[in-house]
Amino acid sequence: MAVFLGAAGRVELTRSSIDETFSSVVNSSDVNATKNRFSFDFSTGDLLTGDQLEIKATDDGLLDFVSGWAYPDGKWYIHVDFTGGIALYENFEDAVNGEVAGRVDLVEPTRNIPISVKVANNVGRCLGQVTSYELNTTRDAVDVTELGEEFRRQYDTVISGSGTLNCFFDYRNDPCAVDGGDVYAVEEVVYLHQLVLRQQLGSEFKAKLFLVQRGANPQELNDELWYEFDAIVANVGIAFEPTQQVRSTINFVATGPIELKVRTVTSYIVQEDGVSRLALERNQGLGYLEVEQEE
Repeated sequence: MAVFLGAAGRVELTRSSIDETFSSVVNSSDVNATKNRFSFDFSTGDLLTGDQLEIKATDDGLLDFVSGWAYPDGKWYIHVDFTGGIALYENFEDAVNGEVAGRVDLVEPTRNIPISVKVANNVGRCLGQVTSYELNTTRDAVDVTELGEEFRRQYDTVISGSGTLNCFFDYRNDPCAVDGGDVYAVEEVVYLHQLVLRQQLGSEFKAKLFLVQRGANPQELNDELWYEFDAIVANVGIAFEPTQQVRSTINFVATGPIELKVRTVTSYIVQEDGVSRLALERNQGLGYLEVEQEE
């Protein structure tokens, strides 16, 4: 019997915004072409550093304030400074760091450009500094008792869920290596604190809670097991004590189906001969055929 210890999991988040959009206008006075920085009217906290924005000109014109961009729409990662100024970037890491060198070049537009803005889904990123997580699933029951029936009858409906993420608070871009990937492509806990404050765009995210991940067990290097779902941040708490690490507790509620997924790569090469399925085992260079499954 295999026993798994709670030491091999991880949390992966994907930014999203419930497909909501809002409208604004980019004026010539909103663009600083020298610093490649611009702004437009949006509620404080709606746009967060690291978001991937889908910006579209709603008058069928071009996004003239982006240098050399001959299209009516585009997607960029953004860095939002403390004054609400926005810089565009091609990749997430540069956006989080806010480096001047990686900014997309801007030019002063010759017209007022009406735009629609929404946060586009992007790739999942490891959530850093997680100490533990909890996921609870329930299945609601509805009463389907008909008049004249002697006993009460109930019917199970869809599964719903909620849970908690416990993390050490961090606002910096620290390493979080997963399978030798980019150690700086990491989501920080401060993002979830910011996410709950969104007004127009909502506080939705996509989550993968891994129970088993590749490389955790030497005998199962290709195995993965995880829960996957959409959720919204319900509330965020923070605990601060002198001389102790600052800890965050994030409560969330699932907004869609909860799926338990598994990925494994077999050590067998399967071959069908029309009667039965044969598997060639690769074991220390010695191969032999054995019946895997009768059809």
